[in-house]
Amino acid sequence: MSLITLFTIPKAFTDPHVSLIQRNALASWQRLAPEVAVLVIGDDPGVADAAREFGATHVAGVATNDFGTPLLDSAFREAAARGSGESLCYVNADIVLLDDFVAAARRLPGEPYLGIGRRWDCDIDEPLDFSGGGALREWALQHGTLDQGRGSDYFIFRRETDFGLPPFAVGRPGWDNWMIGRALELGYPLIDLTGGVVAIHQNHDYRHVAGATGSATWEGPEAKRNRELATGIERYVHSPYNATHLLGPNGLRPARSLKHLRARFEAFVTLRPIARPLHRLVRLARRSR
Repeated sequence: MSLITLFTIPKAFTDPHVSLIQRNALASWQRLAPEVAVLVIGDDPGVADAAREFGATHVAGVATNDFGTPLLDSAFREAAARGSGESLCYVNADIVLLDDFVAAARRLPGEPYLGIGRRWDCDIDEPLDFSGGGALREWALQHGTLDQGRGSDYFIFRRETDFGLPPFAVGRPGWDNWMIGRALELGYPLIDLTGGVVAIHQNHDYRHVAGATGSATWEGPEAKRNRELATGIERYVHSPYNATHLLGPNGLRPARSLKHLRARFEAFVTLRPIARPLHRLVRLARRSR
């Protein structure tokens, strides 16, 4: 039995660059076997063929919205039913994972938790070579840009965990921030794996987003709907800085940096109206210095 089951919902393999980066991601996950099993979810063109090519299990029939976009609550239920191992990990289909991911997964706790992480944004326009040991990891650290921490592209959790996920559209804003906040609401450790996992995000455009509006091309009616489903997100957007713990090469430790403590304070005063006067006093004290 595998240690962990990855599951993902790829886009159609019709656009050449989208196909390239998704195949890179699948190839990277294939290398992590036998500790990692992979579920590829969805019915878009090329998805089933890619699953077969990379030795993954294809899951068809996931629920979609009126735009044809797969819904995450349906995908999470399928993963819980079909996955193997103690843990599941949802990961976006453009994320390359390396051996450090498996090493981190082995160090996660046995009780309920949510593991997240920031990504390294990289421009990649060709098939990746995974034969060089840690060379790709070092290349990403040198040439990539660490994301500012607005959300997470992967979520690791115990297979029996039920977060009560609403029917969010995959690949649209808001749901990742909701997941982070939901783990904290349930009292689970929120573990940031960034210090031990170099998750490589292959940069791409957002031409696939139906009804996109404005300069931020991931915005549109599906993004609006996700935010409506994400109760409380209009008041506070949780991020990896809300982590309660950090997992690095030396193991698990509490997250006590100034950024983490400030994020936890801001979440507390924003989500509890009784504490807002205290927040205003703190801001006034800062301005008077």
